[in-house]
Amino acid sequence: MHYEDVMHYTDIACRWALMPRFEWKGRESPRVEETWIQKLFFIAAAINLSYYNVSFTVYANQLDPETTDPLIYAGKISEAGSMLGFVVLGTLNMFSLLVLRPQIENALAELQNLFNQKLKNTASVGYRLKKSIRLMRNCTVLFAFGNTYYNVMPFITMAYQILTDSKQVSYIIQNDAWYPWKIGDSIRGLCILYISQAFSSILNVGTIITNQLLIHVCTIQLELHFDGLSTQLENLDAKDLRAKEILISLIRYHQRIMQLADSINGIFNFTFLISLTTSTIAVCSMSFTLTTLDMMTALKYTVGLLLFMIYTFSLCHNGTLVSLASDKVLPAAFYNNWYEGDLAYRKMLLILMMRATKPYVWRTYKLAPVSITTYMATLKFSYQMFTCVRSLK
Repeated sequence: MHYEDVMHYTDIACRWALMPRFEWKGRESPRVEETWIQKLFFIAAAINLSYYNVSFTVYANQLDPETTDPLIYAGKISEAGSMLGFVVLGTLNMFSLLVLRPQIENALAELQNLFNQKLKNTASVGYRLKKSIRLMRNCTVLFAFGNTYYNVMPFITMAYQILTDSKQVSYIIQNDAWYPWKIGDSIRGLCILYISQAFSSILNVGTIITNQLLIHVCTIQLELHFDGLSTQLENLDAKDLRAKEILISLIRYHQRIMQLADSINGIFNFTFLISLTTSTIAVCSMSFTLTTLDMMTALKYTVGLLLFMIYTFSLCHNGTLVSLASDKVLPAAFYNNWYEGDLAYRKMLLILMMRATKPYVWRTYKLAPVSITTYMATLKFSYQMFTCVRSLK
């Protein structure tokens, strides 16, 4: 299996996000150039998405608590806050991908070089990559379903009203938002707003899934390298005449993996930060919205809540996978026949073991670790915020 096979769904996500795919020197498939029409289309979508950060904020500020039931008012605020969390996450991810594109492409090039040197002819790599590709396919399909459901929801609501013999069929769009012009009740105006929100949701979800798949690609590569290093250490024979030469190459291999991991951590620091921050607030807001508004709105935000939780879980799970893989290096170095090597060999092995004493951990700007433990902490804090808000009268 080739290195580029694992980039298949990332390339699809880039097209979804209206961005060119990631290119680097040494990529085997032909370069795909972006046309000026595609660039113009992306600029229009980016402006449209950026506008909704303002739109949902102003809409929430314009809600009047004196004219509605307090619980309904809180539900509307939570609804606007939930959508604001989504568009903020998507907008910041979009700018992160634009600004950090050169660093991301350099990291992908380094990963390809290291893959071709160390893993290309390894028997177990093909199975692991196929498993990873299936996971990325499932994530892509899940987010595509969520995006489609969000944009089809107005039609489902109207169909539900017709089937239940509702006295008034309302023509609605995906979400209430503020616009600098009077919306009115015209079908043409509603269609324009519907297309605008659909346009922004496509770019929004596209940038989110692109970031998620990029992190997964980097994770599976680092995991394979740590596992490959551990296997070579376990099979290293201290009595071999070339043992010291092989050990030196493995120490350099370990150092290169750690440098790559640091580089990837630096690239996605901002993504980790905004993901953990917005997920904590958005999960609380969506949970509150589920308990206060009508059934059709609750169904819509149930899907949004699941997508947000899966997205954050995926990031944290990837961090845990890197840590678990790096934690195999120390026992692999210790449980070979190092005692049969000479003093120089044992000193070099000790250096490697000291470097691998602690598992490698991705961190959010060297603060919170990106791990399942952190994910559970964000869910716990979101639930505490939810119960606090629900208790307010």
